[in-house]
Amino acid sequence: MLNPELIWSSKETEKDWEGCLSIPGMRAKVSRHKKIEVRYTTIDGHEVKSHLEGFIARIFQHELDHLNGIVFLDRAEKHDYATEAEFMKIIS
Repeated sequence: MLNPELIWSSKETEKDWEGCLSIPGMRAKVSRHKKIEVRYTTIDGHEVKSHLEGFIARIFQHELDHLNGIVFLDRAEKHDYATEAEFMKIIS
């Protein structure tokens, strides 16, 4: 995906756990749009528009944030942070 952009997002959001290799050992609940429409260029120069929802929409938004200098902790409220050990206790 070259020059990805978010061109539409649903008003409906969902808060769920995220982690990132850029910040090892931390997790946080992050609110993301449930449905999005994106546009990007393929390596062959073709423009693509795609509708994404659910987990793949979350991943796209997470990775697009990286391109804009934002990490998932920037989008989370401090009371929603957890270390990896705390997170494992929460989900078990």
